[in-house]
Amino acid sequence: MGSSLRFKQACAALACALALCSSPVQGNGFEDFDDAELIDHIAGSVARGYGRMHGYEVEFKLIGKEIPHQSPLMVQYNAPLKRCTFMISTRDKTWHSFEQYLKFFEGLPKQVVYEAFFAHESGHCVQMKENIDFGPVQRRHREELYADVFALSHVERYFPKNRKAFQEAQLNMRRAALGIQKDYDFYKELLKLQYSPGFQAALKIKNPQDRAFSIAKVVDLL
Repeated sequence: MGSSLRFKQACAALACALALCSSPVQGNGFEDFDDAELIDHIAGSVARGYGRMHGYEVEFKLIGKEIPHQSPLMVQYNAPLKRCTFMISTRDKTWHSFEQYLKFFEGLPKQVVYEAFFAHESGHCVQMKENIDFGPVQRRHREELYADVFALSHVERYFPKNRKAFQEAQLNMRRAALGIQKDYDFYKELLKLQYSPGFQAALKIKNPQDRAFSIAKVVDLL
C-alpha cells in the first residue's frame, strides 16, 4: 500500500535523523513489535481517513528518549497548519506496556483493536479541529472519555458485529484504571453511557462533523 510505504520511508528517515542509524543496525520498540506491519498499514488508512473527513493533514514521527513519554502512540494537533502529528515511540518499554493493554482485548480480531487504537488518537485531533471544548473542569479526563467513545463509534461503523465485545473489553480496561490513572479514571461514565439517550444514535451518525459533535454532546451530558 502506498501510504504504508511512505510511512515506512518516513520512519526510516526520521530514525536516521534521531541518530538511530549512527551505530550498527538495531531494532526499536515498534520495529520489534510482532504486529508492526499490520499497525503500519492501519496507521495510514485510519489516521489519514479521519484527516480527509475533517480536513486536516496527517504526519508521522518517531520519538525516543529525547521526549519524555510513556505511551507507544501520542498525537499533537497544530491548529494554524491544520495538521495532526502521530508520534510513535521507539522505546521498548512503551511497547511492552501496549502488550498489557492488548490483553484486555484478547479474543477480538487484531484489525479491530488496532483500528480502534488509532481511532482513539484520531479522536483527539478531530476534537481540536472541530473546536470542541469541554471547559476547564476535568478537561483531560473528558477529552480521553471523548476519544474512547470516538473509538467505539469507529468500531460500530466498520465492525458492528464486534462492537459489544469491544465495548465490554474497553470497560474492563478502564475499570482497571480506577483510582490509579487519574486521566483514565472514567469507568463509571463509560458504564453510564450505555443507558444515555442518544448514545447509540451518536455512534452511527454518518456525517463526520455531526458525529463528532453528537459524541461531544453525549459526553458533556454525563
